[in-house]
Amino acid sequence: MRIKSVGWGFGICNMNCKHCYGASGASAPEYTFRELQAIADKICHTIQDINYGTGEFAFNPNAVALAEYIKDRFPHIKQAVTSNGATPIFMRPDLVKKLFHDIDISLDFADPERHKDFRQHPLAWKWVEESLALCRDLEIERSIVSCITSQTTDDIIKELLEFSAKHGATWRTNWFRKTGRGKSYLEITPQRFWEIIVLLAKESAEFVSLSDPLLASILGRPDKNPTKGCPCGELSCRIQTDLTVTPCVYLKGKKWSGGSIQEKTLEEIYHSEKFEALRNRYPAVCRDCKFGETCRGGCASRAYLHTGSLDNPDNYCPIVAGMDVEELVETIQPKALTITPGTDLVHDGYLCTMIIKQK
Repeated sequence: MRIKSVGWGFGICNMNCKHCYGASGASAPEYTFRELQAIADKICHTIQDINYGTGEFAFNPNAVALAEYIKDRFPHIKQAVTSNGATPIFMRPDLVKKLFHDIDISLDFADPERHKDFRQHPLAWKWVEESLALCRDLEIERSIVSCITSQTTDDIIKELLEFSAKHGATWRTNWFRKTGRGKSYLEITPQRFWEIIVLLAKESAEFVSLSDPLLASILGRPDKNPTKGCPCGELSCRIQTDLTVTPCVYLKGKKWSGGSIQEKTLEEIYHSEKFEALRNRYPAVCRDCKFGETCRGGCASRAYLHTGSLDNPDNYCPIVAGMDVEELVETIQPKALTITPGTDLVHDGYLCTMIIKQK
């Protein structure tokens, strides 16, 4: 079994974001500390990292106590949290420093009013700024994480890069998937996806992590993706809010469950039919492509959620979209695109994502 990174979702959230893939809200399954402790004892001997996300971590009963237990019992585990800003400032600063190796703060617009509207909470901007200041004071590595949607313009991307640099943070992107809220209008086109990559190259963005098989392959750095094809189900998995385990955070429900972590071991789940389907994925149409051996059809969740089948390629594939790949690569490469050796942030190699630092 090769899983090293586990995403652990806690569904209760204090916001109602328009793009939430988990459609998180004020209620979700709750578990006793003993139940959570038993899961930690089951998984932590074999993994390296845990990222807490889906919902707002500190608002979920026993979640902080779980992180404390893991820190004390399994000190080798790097724990991180993806937060709307509330968790770090609602916790004691000494606990924040003790528990979290790095923290991702969610921000979709570097404009206070737009961010508050998108997150549907009047304190959303205040908590972002306060949590980033706290991370700076505590000397905790931090990233701004943004969901790229149809509303994300070039100017917004430039503003997010500047905001991240201002706060000493890297910038991590999640590309909107058609699941949860907003799926009727927030998806971006393949052409827009590549426009953004070209823009980042023009802005001299430094890619410090590139665990997206499609991007890594076409940009000529497949070595930046820690495995061939999609890392989900191979190197990472997700404990969903009902304690079922799926290969990817975006692939949810019984269709994608490898089993309940309360009933099965992580090893058993890893060898389940659902996980093997992602690991063995290599669409027939991709096999004659020069990028096929490393890309393996790109991101599995984008392929399934946007085309309806794992047997189809990632819909952001420029070849499938009818784009001229050679021209695209020529457009990107002269723009001083920099891809660095790597980072020890928890999200490095976890999910099809990229982490960027502005030079």
